[in-house]
Amino acid sequence: MECSKITKKGQVTIPQRLRRLLDIKTGEKVVFEIEDEKIVLKKAPKNPIADLVGLGKGIFGKSLEYQMQMRDEWEHRTGKEREK
Repeated sequence: MECSKITKKGQVTIPQRLRRLLDIKTGEKVVFEIEDEKIVLKKAPKNPIADLVGLGKGIFGKSLEYQMQMRDEWEHRTGKEREK
């Protein structure tokens, strides 16, 4: 059994041995659940959507410039002018 003190801010240090067992690294999130009269701490599941953020960065150059370029090409092809 591992023990830890609660600080004035309500913070608890997870003992190193337990962090290693669950592979919890600095900055990662954990989940607290209540089961009966126990607090259960679990490693938070990874968010696969959050991992995709920024993957396309740089593919199309600067996004606003790319968007304006695409609109200009569309206007040229269709003869329609965008509202400014």
